[in-house]
Amino acid sequence: MNKQRIKKAIWLVLLTGVTVVTLIAARFQADALVEGLEVEIVSVEKGHHLITPEEFVAMITEKFGPVKGLPPDMLDMRSMENWLQTHPYVRQADVYLGSTGTLVLRVHQRMPLLRIVDNNGKHWYIDTDTVRMPVARQLSARVPLVNGDFPATEDMSKWNTAMLMELGNELWDDDFMRLMIDQVYIERPDRIWLVPRLGPSRILLGDLSDLAGKMERIETFYKKALPPAGWDTYAYIDARFAGQIVAKKRMNL
Repeated sequence: MNKQRIKKAIWLVLLTGVTVVTLIAARFQADALVEGLEVEIVSVEKGHHLITPEEFVAMITEKFGPVKGLPPDMLDMRSMENWLQTHPYVRQADVYLGSTGTLVLRVHQRMPLLRIVDNNGKHWYIDTDTVRMPVARQLSARVPLVNGDFPATEDMSKWNTAMLMELGNELWDDDFMRLMIDQVYIERPDRIWLVPRLGPSRILLGDLSDLAGKMERIETFYKKALPPAGWDTYAYIDARFAGQIVAKKRMNL
């Protein structure tokens, strides 16, 4: 019984101590002034920053005013989070007071998947959540440029987003194809062309059936057939047929 009482007493002392420390820390934090503003942009895998920390600082300062020197209870952090999440490049935002007294903006950026050119010549990104994003003024993402029949409208249902997402995700997940393919031209849904960075000028993909198999055949052709033949030997290759690649030589060779 005595041991149990001693244990209870120890736990009571520890709990009281933690409570006191927490209250003191909270009181200290409430009395302290904000030391400044810090932005952390969370990078997605293989992603790109389309907006700089300095731009976020400028936007928050313009919208909510300078934060340095203010007591924390004067900051509406929830409103800041909600406002940041209205930005087309932001997927999620967390605003909190850091341990050093700095106001921290932790921004999760949307991940561009493809860069679409609509029928008016305007460029748009489409992200992994099928959200359309404007192209950044200064920074750009290294993702395939996609041409075709894309009506200039706010209604994305006018675009074949299911096809775009399937192709974009396959190119994104395939390390070789992600680095190799620079452009996609959708002549029609059953006649899709890929434009590589080197080698043949065009690759005829056809439709999206057996997409993983076509990607694998293209990679094999690049690694095994092109080096001995020469990178400029073929004008285009056709990956539509199961188990093979059909290649057409350049006329001037």
